[in-house]
Amino acid sequence: MMAKKHLLVVDDDASLRTLLHILLETYGYSSDIAENGEVAMTKLTQTHYDAVLLDYMMPGVNGLTVLGHIQEYYSLPVVMITGQTDGLVAAEAIEAGARACLYKPFDCEDFHAILTELFSGNNVLRSGDVRSDVAVL
Repeated sequence: MMAKKHLLVVDDDASLRTLLHILLETYGYSSDIAENGEVAMTKLTQTHYDAVLLDYMMPGVNGLTVLGHIQEYYSLPVVMITGQTDGLVAAEAIEAGARACLYKPFDCEDFHAILTELFSGNNVLRSGDVRSDVAVL
């Protein structure tokens, strides 16, 4: 039996952190939560994670800064989460190394599909794949 994938959820919105934690448990993953970028960077040094769900806009250390840190020091897939749906954030996040960008509010089925694709070994997340709540550029 394979071990559960362990994810780090980083978001300054407590209710979204809780929702993501519950969804991850429902889908068979385990997770830790971090309320900001500083806490996330500390947790990354203390625990092995298989992926990171990362809010784009947070006070203090923002998501792009954390993403840059992850790209420099770890080999982890990152899904950026944002409330900004203009496409520029998604392009910036993907260019910086995120595997996908999930727009708030998002569909739980799309969220589950992204997780499945992240860990399947298949590159199902294709260039140009843009839906109302998911972008992969």
